[in-house]
Amino acid sequence: MPTNVIVNGSFDQNPGDANFGWSGTDLETTYSENTYQSNGSNDSVAEMNGGANQTTVMQQTFSVAAGQTTDLVFEAALRSQKTIAGEDGFTVQITDNVGAVIFETTILPTTETFQTFTFPVTFPTTGEYTLTFTEIGPNDSYGALIDDISIMVCLTKDTLIDTPNGPTLVQDLRAGSIVDTLNGARPLRWIGCKSLTADDLTKNEKLRPVLIRADALGHGVPARDMRVSRQHRMMVSSIIAQRMFGVRDVLVSAIRLTDLPGIDVDTTVRPTTYFHLLFDEHEVICADGAHTESLFAGPAAMEALSHDARLEILTLLPELSQGITPAPAVLIPARREQIKLIARHNRNGRALQQV
Repeated sequence: MPTNVIVNGSFDQNPGDANFGWSGTDLETTYSENTYQSNGSNDSVAEMNGGANQTTVMQQTFSVAAGQTTDLVFEAALRSQKTIAGEDGFTVQITDNVGAVIFETTILPTTETFQTFTFPVTFPTTGEYTLTFTEIGPNDSYGALIDDISIMVCLTKDTLIDTPNGPTLVQDLRAGSIVDTLNGARPLRWIGCKSLTADDLTKNEKLRPVLIRADALGHGVPARDMRVSRQHRMMVSSIIAQRMFGVRDVLVSAIRLTDLPGIDVDTTVRPTTYFHLLFDEHEVICADGAHTESLFAGPAAMEALSHDARLEILTLLPELSQGITPAPAVLIPARREQIKLIARHNRNGRALQQV
C-alpha cells in the first residue's frame, strides 16, 4: 500500500519554512498560479526555473515500509510568459538509497492548461527513496509549473451504491453485480481496492479523502456524509454548467469542491479503503445519494493501477490494449474550467446537483 510518497505536494503548507517538504537548488514554491498565468487563481504552484543562469532541482526523500507499487500523480503546465512548448519542462526521477534509478521520465508541457500525469512506481524493497524534479529548457527564469503531487485512488469503504435491489455497500459488490447508472442497470465488470493505514494518512495528508457532508451538493445530496479520494469526480448538474459548457451535466474532481461549504479534506486519521468500479463503459452511478463516476479507463487511470489490476482489466476489455480511449459518461472540463465553475456556484450559492 502507498506510504509517505509526497509531503506538501500542493505547495500550500508553510509552517515557517517557505519550501516546506522540499530541498534542492533554486527553489521557487511560494507563488500563486496567478503570478505565472494571470488567471486570478491563488492556488500555490512550483516553477521549475526559479532564476536565470541557475538550474532548479527540487527533491524530497521519503521512506517506504515494504516493497510495493504506488502511483505518482502530478499536474503540470507552462507559464504564460516566454516559455517554449516542447522545450521548457523537467525530468522526474526516483532513486533508491544508493542512487540507483527505479523510475524516470521527461515532462514537456505543451499548454498553459494544467494536465494530469500519472505513473505507477514500483519500490522493490523497504528503504529510503528520493523523488527529484530537475529543470530542463532555456535557463532564463521562465519555466514549467507543477502542482498537486498526489496518489490516485477512488471511493471509500462503506459507501452505499444504488442497485436494482436497493443501496448496497461498495465492499459487498462483485464482478457481475448489477448497478444502477444514468444509462440504466449495468453489470459491474471489475472491482479493485487499495487500503491505507492511519499511519499512511498521518505521514502524507495528500492521501486523506475529501469529506462531502450530507446536503453539501444540494437538498438531500448526498444523503449522508460521504468520503471520496481527491481525484475522484463528482457530477455537477446545474444551470451554471449549462451556461458555461452548453451541457447541464459535467464531472469535477472532489478536491476542486473544497472551496464550498460542507466539503473539506478529512482530517480524521483512520484506516481508509478506496474502491474502483469498472463497467463496459464509463458510467455515472449514485453513491450515498450523489451522482459520481465509475472508473474512467483512460490511459492515465490505467497507468495508475497496479500491474496485476491492469492485466485483469485488459483481459476483460482487450480493446483498451489497442489504445482506444473510452468516451467519458459526461463532459469532464479542464482543471481551470472546473475551478471557475465551482467559484461561480460558490458566489451564487447554487446547488451542484439540481433536480
